[in-house]
Amino acid sequence: MNRYTRFGAVLAVVGVLALAQQAAKPQVQYATITGAGGIEGTAVIMTLPSGEHKVFVQVEGLKPGSGSYANHIHYNDKGDANCQAQNGDKLVGLANLVADGKGYAVAFTELPTSVKYPSGTTYVNIHSNSPQPVGASIACGMVEMK
Repeated sequence: MNRYTRFGAVLAVVGVLALAQQAAKPQVQYATITGAGGIEGTAVIMTLPSGEHKVFVQVEGLKPGSGSYANHIHYNDKGDANCQAQNGDKLVGLANLVADGKGYAVAFTELPTSVKYPSGTTYVNIHSNSPQPVGASIACGMVEMK
């Protein structure tokens, strides 16, 4: 094999590896969360090439020291789930948010490959924690690809 052929073969291998690395990037989706009383925050949903999901949710504006808040990714069979309509009758559960002394909360959830991300539009919903542990929606954000 001459020098140019070997160089071409090395370039081909490097090119294939570069393409493989590009294909291995996680898919990232975001939601800007807003709600009553100045609640605001962000959710970041990363789908890894392995099929696992890592979900980060941070919210501020909760009542300081008010405890644990359920939050979920909501969707429906039609694929048209929407925050304003609150029509996401199916959900993917996320780790609870716990308000600190300043009303700030952060939650991290790892979802296994067995949990498939729903198709269609989805939203992240934060629920009140009173009078029931999972009450009405107090903040919401549509999930979008960025």
